Amino acid sequence: MVAQRRRPRPVQQQQLRCAVVGGLALLLWGLRWLWPLPWLPGWLLLLIVAWALLELAALMLFPRRWR
Repeated sequence: MVAQRRRPRPVQQQQLRCAVVGGLALLLWGLRWLWPLPWLPGWLLLLIVAWALLELAALMLFPRRWR
């Protein structure tokens, strides 16, 4: 009997992307007091937060179904 390789479900990839982007945004926000991070422009942080919100909205509104 040949074992079939299990592929991750598409929704898992969406959840992973959303978690990575959200974690990156929280990490940047939490570590803004460290030396090089205060020089980051605020629009860059807002852009990352907006990206995280778009990923979350895409996950909630249009989840990729697993067949």
